[in-house]
Amino acid sequence: MEIIIVDDASTDGTPKMVKKLFPEVNLITNTFELFPSKCRNLGIKNSHGDYLFLVDDDNVLDENTIRELVMTFDTPTRTGLVGPVAFYNRERERIWCAGGKINAPFFVPTHILRNRGLDDLRGKKIIEVDYVPNAFMIKKEVLNHVGLFENLLPIGWEEADFALRVKKNGYKVIVQTKARIFHDIPIARDIHITKKRAFWRGRGRTIFYRKHEPIRCGLVFMDILGFGVLVARMGGSYRYISQYFKGVVNGLATKLE
Repeated sequence: MEIIIVDDASTDGTPKMVKKLFPEVNLITNTFELFPSKCRNLGIKNSHGDYLFLVDDDNVLDENTIRELVMTFDTPTRTGLVGPVAFYNRERERIWCAGGKINAPFFVPTHILRNRGLDDLRGKKIIEVDYVPNAFMIKKEVLNHVGLFENLLPIGWEEADFALRVKKNGYKVIVQTKARIFHDIPIARDIHITKKRAFWRGRGRTIFYRKHEPIRCGLVFMDILGFGVLVARMGGSYRYISQYFKGVVNGLATKLE
C-alpha cells in the first residue's frame, strides 16, 4: 500500500510535519492552490496501485475501511466506484452520508440516510447510489474509460460529475455499509459557506447541469432562490448570495471542453 498526500498550498506547516513524522509518505506540495479536482488528478497520476482510495483531509478512517472497500471490488459485479458510510466524527453513530442521489425531475442532490442512525443500516449491505462525496475507492482500470476529474469543476460537483461518468460507462456506483469513516465537520451546519465557496458552488452546479442535463439550466433562478433560503436559514451574509449569482453567470458563460 502506498500513501500519497497532496498538500494544496497550505500555510500551517503540514508539509514539514508530514516529512518529519511520516517520511515514507509520497508528499506532493503545490506552490499555489489548485482545488480538489486537480489535486486528486495529481495523486492519481503519481499512483501505482490497482485500487485508488481518495479521501479528503477532514476524515478519520475505521481500521477496516480500506479492507472492506477492496473486498467489495472482489465480488463478481461490474462495480467501478465504492464508498463507505460517513458518520459525524463528533457523534459517531449519526450518519452524515451514505452516498447521494440526484433526484429527477429537478436533479437536486440529496445525501442518503442523512442524520439517521445505525439501526437504519440493518439489512443493507450494499446501497446503489448516484455519487459518493468526500471519500471513495475506484479501480485504476476504470479511469481508462472514464478519465480524470473534470478541471472545469475544481471544487463542488466534481464528485457527482465523476460518478455519473462512471455510471454512463456501464459501471455501478455503490456504498458498502461495512466500510465506515468519520467526517470531522460541525453537526449543525448543512454546508461549508464562504464567499469563495458560494461562487464555486453556483458555478459548479451550472456547469454540471450543462454537461449532464442542459434543459435544467432553464431553472437556475430556482437554484439561486434555494441557495438564498439556505443562507438565510444559516444566518449567512447576503454577499454569499451575490457570489453564488456570479458563479451561476460564470458557469453559463464558461466554454465546455
